[in-house]
Amino acid sequence: MTFTILHTHFTTLRRRLAVHVKPALAEITVDAPRGDADELSFMRLVAWGYIVLNESARVPLGFLKALPPWSSAAALLPHVGALRTSMSHNLAFDSTRDVKTMRAASDWYSRSCGVGSPVSDAQWNACFNKLLEELSQALTLAIQACDQLADPIDGSRLVSELQLRLDRDWPGYVFDRYVDRAVENFGYGLNAVDVRGLHLANWRKVVAAAKEDQIEQVLTQRIEADILDYMCNALPVPADEIAHLLRYDDQAALAAALMALRASGPSLAKDVLGRLRDLSSAAAAAKTE
Repeated sequence: MTFTILHTHFTTLRRRLAVHVKPALAEITVDAPRGDADELSFMRLVAWGYIVLNESARVPLGFLKALPPWSSAAALLPHVGALRTSMSHNLAFDSTRDVKTMRAASDWYSRSCGVGSPVSDAQWNACFNKLLEELSQALTLAIQACDQLADPIDGSRLVSELQLRLDRDWPGYVFDRYVDRAVENFGYGLNAVDVRGLHLANWRKVVAAAKEDQIEQVLTQRIEADILDYMCNALPVPADEIAHLLRYDDQAALAAALMALRASGPSLAKDVLGRLRDLSSAAAAAKTE
């Protein structure tokens, strides 16, 4: 098995899908491995495989793996993400999530080349060949599953379902306007891209499951709920600004007011605080006259 053969499998899958759905798989433009027995070549294979599994072919593979002869409900080579993250990110030893990622990568190395941290050319070659084999098997099964798309009984239905998934596989940036609108409504100073990164996979599931004429509504509801959860339903402004607007210097009275505002919800609280700002500005203007 060589990378050239693996890439041929990918091209074959692109060709098989292109006759049924649009768009076909996006081309992969990262550098291909130039060898098979060194760390850099392995890193390039990991990067290439990650793009296939999680970007270019993510939706078709997720669909095809449920069809014969594949028929798998398991996650597709999840260790590829762990390998990529452990090799290209500065992971923290005191982070439970990061330690889990490091353990997953180390375990895969141990199974593939006998050591948890490859060093020698022979060890990198063993890891390279193992990952090459895994990716090749996945693409081969996907190619075989494409036969179901031409089935005289179920083929047209399967093609329609796959096309719908592709149509609803929105690029990440499309969700940003929903986030911007929600944070503006709630008065939170959050960055849309950062919030999106925490929830993108689940938001795509909402889009995929929603009725055609309800996507806008249900996605808005889900994003608003996630933002409220992220901020723990915080009020739209700090307590000291509320105290200034209410002209409260009594801690007990301020606490009661904060509890009442929080119970009203962020959207209503923002409206109330806006009215208080207007009244405060009007009172200040009257004093200067």
